[in-house]
Amino acid sequence: MPLPNASFDATKSIFAGLSIIQLKILPQLTGVTAATTVISKAAHTLVNDQLLQYVSGTGFTGLVAGTNYFVVGVVAGVSFGLAATKGGSAIAVGTSSAGVFAPVSVFTAEDLTDDPEQEIKYLERPDATGVNRRYRGVETKGFEKFIFDLMEVKRLLEVFGGALRGRKVATCTIWVPDPDDTVGNVALKSESDFAVTVTRNEALKHGGGDFSKTTIRVDSNKAGNITWAADGAA
Repeated sequence: MPLPNASFDATKSIFAGLSIIQLKILPQLTGVTAATTVISKAAHTLVNDQLLQYVSGTGFTGLVAGTNYFVVGVVAGVSFGLAATKGGSAIAVGTSSAGVFAPVSVFTAEDLTDDPEQEIKYLERPDATGVNRRYRGVETKGFEKFIFDLMEVKRLLEVFGGALRGRKVATCTIWVPDPDDTVGNVALKSESDFAVTVTRNEALKHGGGDFSKTTIRVDSNKAGNITWAADGAA
């Protein structure tokens, strides 16, 4: 999965040492229709410049599944258009029906903490001298969570639907750089779209000689370990 289209230069972000996190917030938009450049979805809450990923549909010949587009030309609760670049011209998507789209949030993070929790219980039995020794370890609890800096605190509104806190179910993909990555590669890339729960992780700090900032917590809901690819193509 290539780096996502977003309102920053993703390649420069990776090679400047910033991790990239893509969240696809659920629920998806379903039953979307279109005629040329106008895409219709009743009661939608999209805003201009928001990222939206085309998932699937019939007749959306101007769009590529799995690609992020920028929302343009919003008519609140009625229709919108999609552009390849922020503020760009609306794409002619064709006469389309039964489309599925996913609201997307893409963040860069200076600090990304992979903080798994694991609990091992050990079985013991006496050795030849009668001293209990460990002979088997059993994992009884294990889950993965990620904490990353959020410098643009107004984007909390984007994640939590206008609020500064909350709980959202989403899917997540993570790209992690290393200083010695070759051009076009990242050190680690997670599997695409693993299930997560997103919450705010700490207080929202203002002032004190620093930018307003907070952190976001992403807990994996996957039944099993997240798989990673090393030195993957960005």
